[in-house]
Amino acid sequence: MALGYGAFLAFMVFWPSPIDAPIQGLLERAISELHERGVPGFIDYEFIESFSNVLLFIPVGFLFALMVPLRWWPVALLLGPALSAGIELIQRYLLDARVSTINDVIANSIGATIGVLCAVVIRAVVKARDEKVIERHEALQRTGAAS
Repeated sequence: MALGYGAFLAFMVFWPSPIDAPIQGLLERAISELHERGVPGFIDYEFIESFSNVLLFIPVGFLFALMVPLRWWPVALLLGPALSAGIELIQRYLLDARVSTINDVIANSIGATIGVLCAVVIRAVVKARDEKVIERHEALQRTGAAS
């Protein structure tokens, strides 16, 4: 799963031109239509792009948090921003048509942080459940052995 998502992410971020360039006009028309139908004005192209970056990096943080031991989860918090900064540097210096911004790093980092926190909560719940199951199993074995 991690390899598949990694390939998808690499495709998205290292495409030589902005990934939405072919549909830029359609996006602008769709946003304009949404505004005419009452969607607040702050929901513009920049908002949607930033929100998309957050969503794109939630799985990154989730997978990073699964790759490190549970007690080292703060390390996973650093991996998302580091990956994002690396991507933006590559876009800045190697992909002329791409635009590298600190806003992308911030949005990506927020998404990765959400993913890490979700994974940590899930892992903690599963660990607590597993400990209870093991405890119950051991108690049943002790009572069964005592009989």
